[in-house]
Amino acid sequence: MSPSTVEPLSSGLEAGFPGNGRIHRLGGDILLDERISWCPPDVRRSQPVNCYLIRGRSGSVLVDTGIRLHETEVLEQLDRVLSPREPLSIVLTRTEMECCLNLPAIEAHRQVEAVWYTGGITVPRAAATAKRVSVEPGTALEVEVMDGVVLEFISPLLRLLPTLWIFDPQSGALLTSDAFTHGGGAGSDPRDGLRKFRWFSEADTRPIARDVLRIVRERDVTAIGPGYGAPFVGAGECAEEAERLAAAIREQGIR
Repeated sequence: MSPSTVEPLSSGLEAGFPGNGRIHRLGGDILLDERISWCPPDVRRSQPVNCYLIRGRSGSVLVDTGIRLHETEVLEQLDRVLSPREPLSIVLTRTEMECCLNLPAIEAHRQVEAVWYTGGITVPRAAATAKRVSVEPGTALEVEVMDGVVLEFISPLLRLLPTLWIFDPQSGALLTSDAFTHGGGAGSDPRDGLRKFRWFSEADTRPIARDVLRIVRERDVTAIGPGYGAPFVGAGECAEEAERLAAAIREQGIR
């Protein structure tokens, strides 16, 4: 995905993805090198950093805001998809920098009605209403973020700080923040996406692996959209990647 591209999450597999056109992937690419904290030392390739726009009947919801490097591109992409006065709310999967730093620029560019987030870190915002939600780890909460856009806020066990995965029942898209980040072509290894979870080596990770599988199996997941890395599209591929990720999580834990 080049920095100026706006792609439906189902790009290339429209027939197998319910709600085609409801979710768009925004953002741009970065080069993985020693400056990227989540990059394994021996990996050198480009990787997309994503945020996702969910279209509703009376407004849209942006899940995460992209990194500051892509600020201009994200604003241009929003303008190409949204009408000038279309209501917009924002959901942050984490209050870490790759998720929230473009919030002030987006607020300066268009009206943001509300910012939904979890955790206790201050979120950079100007005028939007702050809506902090608390979801216990291993549980989920259904939230009407905007009229006509009802999303499921999932609190996974796979986390460092408080984290939300967002499931859109209408499209079947599961937006997984800093998990499922290993997508990107042949040879992708789920272990590459677990570098930041180094505490696994001191933990019994079997419950975490089971939770990943449960989240995917209990829902009609037809696409998985990570915060960074290429999405997985199709129910079969999503189920397969959940199995691969769960196996990698189990492998890195204590026995």
